[in-house]
Amino acid sequence: MARRRKRRWTFVPAMAFLSTALITAAGAMFYSPSHASAGQQESRVGLAVMPGAVAKRAMMAPSSTATKTTTVGRNALQVSIAHTANRYDSAWQQELDLDGDGSAEEASLVWDDEHKVLYAFSTGNYRCEDGGPATADLLVAANGPASPRHRPLGSGFWVADLGQGMCGVALAGLWGCRFDESGESTECGAAKIDSKNDDLIFIR
Repeated sequence: MARRRKRRWTFVPAMAFLSTALITAAGAMFYSPSHASAGQQESRVGLAVMPGAVAKRAMMAPSSTATKTTTVGRNALQVSIAHTANRYDSAWQQELDLDGDGSAEEASLVWDDEHKVLYAFSTGNYRCEDGGPATADLLVAANGPASPRHRPLGSGFWVADLGQGMCGVALAGLWGCRFDESGESTECGAAKIDSKNDDLIFIR
């Protein structure tokens, strides 16, 4: 079957004025299943994730009801983002489509205001690249405006905690991808989280 043409999208300043109720719909509109990378389509390993909704939410201010935290995620995906002493980041709950399948998950969001990164975590039912189902912890991180590391707006990474054989992974553990500003995966594999640099380290 012929591979569908991939569509790229571009951030526009007007998106910053979207209400949070529209974020899920916006992510589904701008990201289609054709955004899986060539490498993912060939290997069909890991979760099928399209991080558009998280990338767009990273353009907006934290929720007015946000509380303070120094960590994000849970279990094997818990990350300390307390980069300096006595510094806290904004945390709130929000329904957000983390994997781009059109259905929102109840997610825990944390805005790292020092490094300008939005983290979104949820435990839910997802789809594997090979088409099978998976229940897993998923963490998506997207770079927001004015990144002190000069990372492209909307780029970032996602990582899931998968059991042995789940979604085609050989061994149980963390598996994820880096993605660019258009949501395209640029590198995927078994990984661990580099919380100091808000990035993934791939395990060879």
